[in-house]
Amino acid sequence: MQPSRSEVPAAELDDTDREAIERKIEESLETLSQIRVTVMNHESADEHVLKQRLDRLLRGYADMHLLKDRLNINVPEEVLAFVKDGRNPDDFTSQFMERLASENQFTNGKISALTNFKQEFEAKIREFFPDDTNERISQQQQQHR
Repeated sequence: MQPSRSEVPAAELDDTDREAIERKIEESLETLSQIRVTVMNHESADEHVLKQRLDRLLRGYADMHLLKDRLNINVPEEVLAFVKDGRNPDDFTSQFMERLASENQFTNGKISALTNFKQEFEAKIREFFPDDTNERISQQQQQHR
């Protein structure tokens, strides 16, 4: 016996609803493709087929409209702007990852520079203040562990 919709965990509902709307989108895209072919090869006998396909498309849109309120998907506004401009959202992801890698490399460079500076600074302090520094540096290192 399958659990009723109220007994299914929320995360599972989201996955099921998300899959259902993805399926509806795929079906709508296929129907749009079929409509395009029907219109391109227009003959008077095809009017009934065109009407059936348009009806199927509208039913799919109605089904998606019913599912929309059960979905909890957050899409960044930047992605929506990308799509609105007619660009591929995969390009956004690719550019975002490139920017992230660049920022990560820049941050790692800063960390490396500060680590090198710290080591050189400690060496110079030890050189000019050998008695005091060895004791203070070892105390600080023990505190940070």
